[in-house]
Amino acid sequence: MGSRGNGKSTELNRLSELLEDHLLIVPFSIRDKLNLYDIEYSDILLIVAAEIYKNVSEYVRFSDELSKYLDTWYEKVIENERSLGLSGEVKTGFSAFVLNVTGKMKTEASTREVTRKVIQPQLSDLIYAVNKIIIEAEEKLDKNILVIIDDLDKVNLEKGEELFYKHGAELTSPICRIIYTIPQPLLFSNKIRQIVLQYFDGRIDLGNINIYNRNGQLDLGGCDLMKQVALKRMDESLISKDALNLAVKYSAGVMTEFIRIIRSAGNIADTDNRGRIDVPDVEQAIADTKNDYIRILNPQDIEILKNVMKTKGKVGGEKFQDLLFSLAILEYSNGEAWYDIHPAIKRIIK
Repeated sequence: MGSRGNGKSTELNRLSELLEDHLLIVPFSIRDKLNLYDIEYSDILLIVAAEIYKNVSEYVRFSDELSKYLDTWYEKVIENERSLGLSGEVKTGFSAFVLNVTGKMKTEASTREVTRKVIQPQLSDLIYAVNKIIIEAEEKLDKNILVIIDDLDKVNLEKGEELFYKHGAELTSPICRIIYTIPQPLLFSNKIRQIVLQYFDGRIDLGNINIYNRNGQLDLGGCDLMKQVALKRMDESLISKDALNLAVKYSAGVMTEFIRIIRSAGNIADTDNRGRIDVPDVEQAIADTKNDYIRILNPQDIEILKNVMKTKGKVGGEKFQDLLFSLAILEYSNGEAWYDIHPAIKRIIK
């Protein structure tokens, strides 16, 4: 868990590198495979099955018994499809099904609709098939499988609760290790404790980098860290010290916000045929962020943000969760969690 853009994907990539000699890593972004605005738990399980099958197939020749079972399962899918009057082009075998159907799940609403109607009634059989693949693969490879599913944190709170609370049992039914990214607003749902205790072994919270302490003083360690991030990616001569300091202060300690500010400022400088980013370029990038928030915040939001800025605490109920999701509110920690509003919004709220 963590704010959108605060480095979860980077940490998961590092984890993959650390464990690749010991585990068979099956990493993928759910955003690359499915439509995040139209996603169901059965879609996720089907993609998990497909990704495990494709990754394992590179290293293992499945037994005739397992291949026959998978093809038989696929034949049942076709029969179910025909019984519903939904039959389309028949693919030959489980392997072709994996490649063809899952490749269309993201872009074709009709494929999603048909697939759900034929897969959900046979979901237990699909899970059984996935687990047979896992068992045989781990035995032949002498390695455990770790599936890493990124970008599910980008679904909204309502969808997050539906997926992980209502269908946590199904999502944790494959018998390999799985890491899910989960929407941060779920942390403030009264269901989160039940979700973690009932279905998951635990959770890791990835915090934002403290640019300011709770009392409003600059956190020099956090600021230096952000500067190091920038200077590992660009020559120091390309940005003035004051401009870099300003970008750090308005990054909110969120990596993608920081990178976006510098990229935007760089585009502004480049358009003016200047070879260095300076303070006015960063100021313009910050103004653009401020204007984005002006467009989406309403009077009720503003009152909640004022209270958060004043108390550094959680106020506003579900609306707080929405503002957290949009990065209008950020979570930090100095021993215990506290909250502040995006620095660009402080230019709106007096």
